[in-house]
Amino acid sequence: MKKKILLALAAVMVTASLTACGSSFTCDMCGEEKTGTSYSFKSTATGEDMTICEDCYNLVKDVMNTVN
Repeated sequence: MKKKILLALAAVMVTASLTACGSSFTCDMCGEEKTGTSYSFKSTATGEDMTICEDCYNLVKDVMNTVN
């Protein structure tokens, strides 16, 4: 009985860890393959839709805060 409970718990943990990864994307700013939070917007410079990673978003935000 204990072995079955441990096996079921292990199966749940593996399933949860695989679904928590999320999908990956390529950051349009740094070009790296990333997982996690992505930010999508229309570029005012090119007029194209862009997707950037959280690191690049924070970099842009810091630059904009410095300018303002």
